[in-house]
Order: sequence, then structure tokens, then C-alpha cells
Amino acid sequence: MIKSRYFEIHELIPEELYHSIHEDVLWRMVPQKLIETIDTVKNKFPNGSMSINDYEWAGQRRWSGLRTVGSKWYSFWSQHTTLNAVDAVFSRYDVEDIRHYILDNPNEFPHIGGIELDVSWLHVDCRPRRDGKIITFTV
Repeated sequence: MIKSRYFEIHELIPEELYHSIHEDVLWRMVPQKLIETIDTVKNKFPNGSMSINDYEWAGQRRWSGLRTVGSKWYSFWSQHTTLNAVDAVFSRYDVEDIRHYILDNPNEFPHIGGIELDVSWLHVDCRPRRDGKIITFTV
């Protein structure tokens, strides 16, 4: 079983699952590509925090990893539904700079297949690339 070097499982999983399913089971649910991706992003941008879900620290971010049917932001078609995406915020970096860096250096992030534009967080997902290129989109 592979775990993240930088993140705890509650940062990827909704609160009700975190409190009802053993951590080892939850880690086995997380695709290895996603774990490698979030660790690569954090390693490349190491200063300050990179937050996904922060409910364990009394934060408001609860659905920035896996989104289940009970989520207000659930969508059957979303990469979040299969735990194939995260939305992250950074304390010491401008998210637009991070997006540009990833798009300019896609080989450093081999599993990122999609990036959402025009949002205040970094959405990255591990969908297949289109013609070898990262897909950019807005919702």
C-alpha cells in the first residue's frame, strides 16, 4: 500500500468516510497516480501549505478530494467521483503561477491529464492526456 509523503488520508477523503472506514482501507482506494501527483506538486512547491481537505483542522474544505453522492458538488462525470482529482490551495504560491509551471513543464508531472482554469484553487486530475497534452478546461 502506497501512502503520501506529505498528506494524511483525511485530506483526500470526506469526513464521514474518514471516521467510519479504517485508514489502510482508505489508502487502498486512492489511485497511485494521484498520490504520486500530489506528492510531486508539493515537492515542487514546498514552501508553506498545500491544502486539500482541511476539516480536521476546523477548516471549510471538505470536498476537495473524493466527492460522494452526498456532496453538494457531486457530479457523476467529475474526476473527483473516482478520486482521480484534487483541488488544492497554497499559502505561499499564486495558483496561477503553479498552473503555468505545470503546463509549461508537463513532463515533470506525468500523471496530470487535466487542469481547471479560472479558479482560485489548483484542480489537477489524472485523466488520460489528449494527444499527449494536458487538457485545460473551465466549468
